[in-house]
Amino acid sequence: MIRSWASGRVLGVGAAFAAAIGVGFLLPQTASAATTCTAPPGAPAEIVQIDGDEACGASTDGTAEAWSYGERGVGFADARSAAQVMAAGFDGGVGAGESTSGRLFAIGVGAQALALGVLESPGTAVVAAGPQSQAYVGDADDPVLCEGTAAAAFELEAARGCVVLGDFRYFTPGAQTLPSPLP
Repeated sequence: MIRSWASGRVLGVGAAFAAAIGVGFLLPQTASAATTCTAPPGAPAEIVQIDGDEACGASTDGTAEAWSYGERGVGFADARSAAQVMAAGFDGGVGAGESTSGRLFAIGVGAQALALGVLESPGTAVVAAGPQSQAYVGDADDPVLCEGTAAAAFELEAARGCVVLGDFRYFTPGAQTLPSPLP
């Protein structure tokens, strides 16, 4: 009973976080012909829209729900096995998410922003990246990676994640970083 309550609370926090970010970005200062892709549960779907410098894609096996949004950026969502994935890219950023039986929210904002989330187990993950930054979250065997000056990646039920904001860098004890490539 407690796990169910905690899971519901975590989902609520993740949804509130995504909604707060979304509202701020979905009310642009100038008009845009943003692209939205929706693949609801019911039947397998592969939806792709490309319009100039913005694109979206939503893919589902029919049991899951995928939603993506691109406003001068790219959003891509891939959901399987009753997962829920929401992804958005704004102003040159990419938000991409892939989940099997989990809930995943990914948002990339600004030039060279890449928020990539992969969640292969039940749970909830939130991934966000700002300009010239990237964030990644993986399953229990994959590391969490935050790089740049504005990035966050959290796998909530596993209590793993990181936040990078300017010179501030925080990694939970369960988060691992990928080794840097040699010059």
